[in-house]
Amino acid sequence: MELRHLRYFIAVAEEGAFSRAARRLHVVQPTLSMQIRDLETELGGPLFDRGARRTSLTPAGQALLIEARQVLAQAERARTATRLALRGETGSVRIGVAGAAVFGGLLTGRIRAFCAARPLARIELREAGPQRQRAAILAGELDVGYSALPAPPDEPRLTSISASSASFLVALPAGHALAECETLTAEQIAGEELIEYSLGESRDDPALNLMRNTGLNLWPMSARYRADSTLSVLALVAAGAGIAVVPAGVARAAVPDVAYRPLAEPDLAVEFHLLHRAEEPDPVVAAFLNTDAESC
Repeated sequence: MELRHLRYFIAVAEEGAFSRAARRLHVVQPTLSMQIRDLETELGGPLFDRGARRTSLTPAGQALLIEARQVLAQAERARTATRLALRGETGSVRIGVAGAAVFGGLLTGRIRAFCAARPLARIELREAGPQRQRAAILAGELDVGYSALPAPPDEPRLTSISASSASFLVALPAGHALAECETLTAEQIAGEELIEYSLGESRDDPALNLMRNTGLNLWPMSARYRADSTLSVLALVAAGAGIAVVPAGVARAAVPDVAYRPLAEPDLAVEFHLLHRAEEPDPVVAAFLNTDAESC
């Protein structure tokens, strides 16, 4: 039994005549009759009462009609689902991201454009630091990562593209003396208690690393306070534990008792990268990566 047999059977059942069914199916009547006979032979009995004026279903034919319609409907759903998947219109994109990228608005534009173009696709966000993102993408647990670190040059299975750049703000307790200043310099905040990002990895604070790499080595190599997410960093700031250097967009997180001031170091900006597999087999992930950057 093939889907063709079921389509022919349903046409005869609905038209009530082999001649009308043949015209509907664009086949010659002898071919249609032969296909129905083959189906009846396979099933072991007649499906139609072939009258002089009208062809009607036998009880066995009535039972088959219900099932045949369901089978063809399911086949059509399978065909549609497969075509959508092949075009990258369905499926899911699992994205690793740290809080700084979320609050900085670095990924919302791309996600918005992608979801508008592919409303049936799913997006899953999972918080993970740069090293965890790399490992998870290679293990097939993530598809994409937003990271302050590009793909490592010694790992050919990963690649990355520039996603955006971010300047920095200083997050201070609302009552801190430096909150009276409109802008702050690195020298002004030198010696203050600094809260660092620590996403389960060593020395991964992008702002602090960038300052040290540009010669602004103003803090000891081991901070007293470290946190593994942007909200946790800001919570420590709000509690008065210290200050933090954060990407500028983080100011969108209206955390009580935290004040933000621009950091007047114009050459300081961290580049964020879109990390992904060098060869991407999943059409929906490839579609996400190819989302028009101008629409982001």
